[in-house]
Amino acid sequence: MIKWKIEDLYSKIFDSTVVAIGITDMNGRYLAVNNAWCKLLGYTSEEAKKMCVNDVTPPEDIDSSTTNMYRLITGEMPGIRLNRRYMRKDGLYFWADLHVSPITNNEHQIVGLVGIFVDIDRQVKAEENLQQLNNQLINANTELQRAMEDLSKLARIDPLTQLYNRRVLNEILENELQRSIRNKRGFAVAMADLDNFKRINDSYGHEVGDLALMEMAKILRKEIRTTDFVGRWGGEEFLFIFTETTCQGALIVIERIRQTVENVQIPVKDIKIGFTVSIGLSYHSGGEGGNAIVEEADKALYRAKVSGKNRCEFFQNNC
Repeated sequence: MIKWKIEDLYSKIFDSTVVAIGITDMNGRYLAVNNAWCKLLGYTSEEAKKMCVNDVTPPEDIDSSTTNMYRLITGEMPGIRLNRRYMRKDGLYFWADLHVSPITNNEHQIVGLVGIFVDIDRQVKAEENLQQLNNQLINANTELQRAMEDLSKLARIDPLTQLYNRRVLNEILENELQRSIRNKRGFAVAMADLDNFKRINDSYGHEVGDLALMEMAKILRKEIRTTDFVGRWGGEEFLFIFTETTCQGALIVIERIRQTVENVQIPVKDIKIGFTVSIGLSYHSGGEGGNAIVEEADKALYRAKVSGKNRCEFFQNNC
């Protein structure tokens, strides 16, 4: 049976343990390091005795390291455990799980520090990679959500005028028809068409025609109530849905729109171009028979066109 002196036993444990151990004085200078410390940092034990903690600390981490050491040697902290970086002899950094405790003498005075650490570089970098992948996934999900929202918007909004498209208008119209029947409240539909739009395109180009449509859309958004709806029906045609209104109330709105459009001019190079709009209106008081309201508004629009344009016409005679 082998008998060890207690000092020899401590020395054997110190040198054979797989965790790195470094003992420093109150100024952070190394007094002793074990084999695991030398293996991780690349220095011999003799080289280590000529070094201090700052020599193996990345420059940007020295302030925090110094602060922690001060708290330990002043007794402010009884010990500290943290993940920190070490700088090897070859200049490479690695992460370590470090535990530091004060060393006291027989009078319980702090005379040095002992630091014990293990290499966790792979673990930290794996976590960093995982976090990076997670961030990339979050960003990808955000982009996907944005793309889905854009796609949903494209499915509902006319890209040129930013008004509802025909598909959405049909959905709104069906809902309004059912609500009108259920609540016995009247609603109106109006069809508007830019006058002589082909002439504008032929004379000034499609870009000017697009400007006219966009200007028209701005007017329509501004002039209707927040409870009403307007969208691009197709080409230069626009459809209004006036909810829970009277025929006279809808008439006031479309006439105001007609007058506003008549007074708008679009600057094109050195000239200004004006345009007008014809509007046809149909009204139902909340009973059956509203399914043909768009056709009725279209017929009223046709009447406005053949009657000289730049005017409003009504399908019903008793509005």
